[in-house]
Amino acid sequence: MATDTLILQRTRHRRDLSTRPYTDISQRVLAAAPLLIILAAQAFLTVRLSTGAYASGDEGRYIYAGHQLIYELWHGGGSPYYETSFSGAPVIFPVLAAMADHVGGLMAVRTLSLIFMLVATVMLFLGARRLFGYLPAVVAAAIFAGVGLTQDIGALGTYDAMSTMFMTVAAYCAVRTGAAEKHPVAWLSSIPLALFLANASKYVTVLFDPVVVALAALQVSTLGWRRVRERVIALGLATSLILAVVLFLAGGAYLKGVLFSTFARSGGTSAVFVGTSLSTRVIVSESWSWIGVTVAGSAIGVVLAVAKRARREFMHAALFLFAGCLVTLGNIRLHTDESMYKHDDLAAWFACMGTGAAIAILLRDSNRFVKGAVAVAGIAAAVLSGVHYSKTAVSTYQAGDNKIKLVGAAALKPYLELPDGKYLIGGLTSDQTVYLDHLAIPWFRLNDDTYIKYPIPGRGGDSHGQTPGLTCGGASSPPPTASGCMYLQGAVGYVAAIRAHYFALISMLGNHGAEFSNDQAILDTVKSTPGYVLLTTAGGAPTFIYAPDYPAWVRAHQEQARDERAQAKRADRRHRRHVDKGHG
Repeated sequence: MATDTLILQRTRHRRDLSTRPYTDISQRVLAAAPLLIILAAQAFLTVRLSTGAYASGDEGRYIYAGHQLIYELWHGGGSPYYETSFSGAPVIFPVLAAMADHVGGLMAVRTLSLIFMLVATVMLFLGARRLFGYLPAVVAAAIFAGVGLTQDIGALGTYDAMSTMFMTVAAYCAVRTGAAEKHPVAWLSSIPLALFLANASKYVTVLFDPVVVALAALQVSTLGWRRVRERVIALGLATSLILAVVLFLAGGAYLKGVLFSTFARSGGTSAVFVGTSLSTRVIVSESWSWIGVTVAGSAIGVVLAVAKRARREFMHAALFLFAGCLVTLGNIRLHTDESMYKHDDLAAWFACMGTGAAIAILLRDSNRFVKGAVAVAGIAAAVLSGVHYSKTAVSTYQAGDNKIKLVGAAALKPYLELPDGKYLIGGLTSDQTVYLDHLAIPWFRLNDDTYIKYPIPGRGGDSHGQTPGLTCGGASSPPPTASGCMYLQGAVGYVAAIRAHYFALISMLGNHGAEFSNDQAILDTVKSTPGYVLLTTAGGAPTFIYAPDYPAWVRAHQEQARDERAQAKRADRRHRRHVDKGHG
């Protein structure tokens, strides 16, 4: 009898051990199912935007720049100056985008962005789960995935998705630095590196560095404010030191680019446009139409935390609410909405974390019925939000209307094939046209209306800019009349280059319009410079060529003119004969 009992006990013990792993696996799969559904929905909503074959101006610009940088790395040839005007380090995303383009074309580059944004959603789920619990994490991730800007950025092959991913990774590392976490020092040490990668990918993300540092500091708030202060100082100094050292090693061109594109901007201006000043009401209205639900969720979290006296949730929700409004406040200061929708999505990520805090407070000390109602209401709100806000992606997606913008690009292609021709194509269309047509035009033969470094003839400069010398003409540069000037930049650079017949083709096809400071000078100069003739107005903008560079076109044009004159003479003779017969 004892033996039988022992056998039964052993048998039961073996069965428990054998079934427990399967139970754990099934529970994990079941727990992961909502996140997988959210990611699948986000991917579907993103891919529906990214199937177009037309690259946006930024996509063409960055991919083309990446190819030029890779060519420069292997073959030399000088610097393309991208670091002076790009709002992110050109050696990071553009180079990665060029490699992806080499493997799979434009869709491969956009797929990279989709992956980056899916990772950002995963980081949101994992971070919110550790801070507030499972259901708040599900709802927060669902709301973020349904935001149209999330899908927009994931469908666009630019550095916005990469910088968002790195910033969300930094925020997740901050969440993992609590005293009760395993290896908090390792997570803490990862934060400055992740912040550096985010900031280098896109400079404006430095705006959220204090938010991540504060989030890490809140994880030790239970240990006293002294520990909070020490963590803020340590993380702040470490991050600042890394950024300062790298910027110093990168050189003055990068510092100029950082200031030009992001930080040296006064109110009422944008990075490159003269622009119109927007009112606070317009900026707030636009931001609300893009991410309003996420900010409202954080605000509700703050109110509930105060009502429930939930100190921990209040500090987190208040921080996330501040982060959700950070971009809007910055653009109110500048009175512009330039690129605001791209930056607002990162603000929405933090605001969604605050929404998670609101749900966590509602679930606390609630009975089963209330928890069920909160779960249903939260999921329903996420779905309705996704249905509403995903529609905005169609209106904000940059590549959506580029078929219209590139109507005239086909007319330019035959005139962009001179062996040594130099071209000026306004706006972002220069790189876009060359990229889409896969034209073998190196960077030093292609200019846009944003930046020029024109070598003054007889001063020793070269089109590659390799010969060191004084550059004049810019806002913060010596005047063109200064002695020793080797290069000219800004409007005076364009004027001098056009008068010297430096460009074989000048097109305003992708011009920024009257609000851009250089375009009027370019147009006035080319119209008054002998030798330039109007080729076409296809695409709704004028294109000029320097006729002596296109002898075949001149001959065809002359022949056409002769034919038209001959036809006119024949018509005149017929008319006279008709008149003579009538009189006779």
